[in-house]
Amino acid sequence: MATALIVKNKGRKNVTLTNAILSHFRFKRRNGAAIQGLRGCSYCSHPPLSSRFEILSPAEAMKTEDPGLFAFGYEPEKKPGLWTSQDMPFTILNNKLSGVYAAPPKERLKAFYNTLPSKYETLDQGRELFFRVIRMGFEDIYLSSPGSFSEKYGKEYFICTGPASMLVPLVVKPDEDWRGAQVIEHDNFLIQ
Repeated sequence: MATALIVKNKGRKNVTLTNAILSHFRFKRRNGAAIQGLRGCSYCSHPPLSSRFEILSPAEAMKTEDPGLFAFGYEPEKKPGLWTSQDMPFTILNNKLSGVYAAPPKERLKAFYNTLPSKYETLDQGRELFFRVIRMGFEDIYLSSPGSFSEKYGKEYFICTGPASMLVPLVVKPDEDWRGAQVIEHDNFLIQ
C-alpha cells in the first residue's frame, strides 16, 4: 500500500512545508506493541502536527502519564528538544510516547551526518503481525503511542507513525517540485 505526495511550486516565492504521512496501526494488546529498526537513531519528544483527522491532539499527546504501580523499566518522556539515542533493538510502545526520530537539525548543517534507515517495522506480538513502513523523500519519522489515553477509544490499542518533515520544514523553490511517499508492506499483501 503506497501513499505519494507531489508538491509543485508554480509561484514566485519559496513554499515552506511542515508535513507528514501518518498511519494508525491497531494492536491486539497494549503490552504487545513495538517498533523494530530504529536502533542507534536519535529522537526527541515532539507533539504531532495538528489535523482535523487527529485521534490525540498535540496537547493530549504531550500530557504526562502516570505509569501505574507495576511499571518496571518505565522512563518518563524527555522534554521537547532534548535529544537521545535509541539503544534497544525494539521500541516498546506500552507507555505514552510522542516523538520524532531524525538527525538533529544542528547535525544536518554538517557536510556528513547519519540519516535514519529508510524502513522500519511495526510489531504486534498479540496477533503475530508486522508491517514494514518505508519512507521516501522525508527526513523524519514521527511515532506516537497513546499509553493509557487509548482507553477512551475502546479495548484495542493503536499507534500512529509515518514519514514526516516536522523539525526542519521542506522548502520548495519556484518552478521546482518535491516528492515524498510512504509504502506499507506485509508479506501477505498481494500486488496485482
